[in-house]
Amino acid sequence: SMSKIKIERRDKMETQEFRDKVSKVGTVLKMSVEFPSDEDMRWHKYAYLIKENQKVRILSGGYQNEHKLHISGDFPRSIKGESSHYGNQININVSDSKTPEQIARDIERRLLPVYLPELEKAVDQVNSTNLYHQKRQANIQKMADYFGVEFKEDKDPSIWVYDSIKGLGSGIQAHGEDTV
Repeated sequence: SMSKIKIERRDKMETQEFRDKVSKVGTVLKMSVEFPSDEDMRWHKYAYLIKENQKVRILSGGYQNEHKLHISGDFPRSIKGESSHYGNQININVSDSKTPEQIARDIERRLLPVYLPELEKAVDQVNSTNLYHQKRQANIQKMADYFGVEFKEDKDPSIWVYDSIKGLGSGIQAHGEDTV
């Protein structure tokens, strides 16, 4: 006779259960927790654990990962929105049936040792990129003031200085150094 095998299927984690679990993980790691709006949570259950410039994203489920928490390190962007981290995404998967303490330990043991050194590099990168943009902006303003014109910035590094009297546009390259 055929033996019957009972397969128990655990349902996806409910939003409230996710919120409670992530909040406890945050408490254990001494990180604050940021949840998206309830509207956003209808599509993807996710949250951020935040401490200083650390931002760890926890996503429940996701494609083919129904009973996993996908946990990844987030990196800052420059004032122009440029990415600061070009390496592989730094992430781990953890079973969503683990306790908050176990999840916190997994984050400490498996994610943070890889994420934190990369984050430090990314923060340095963002700071120097931002400094470059600020200096460049100041140089462009100096030029514009000098020529008595206004500038409009394009996506490329050349700035078009437009002379409204003559109706002429001329391209000038501005850099973060004191060169034009």
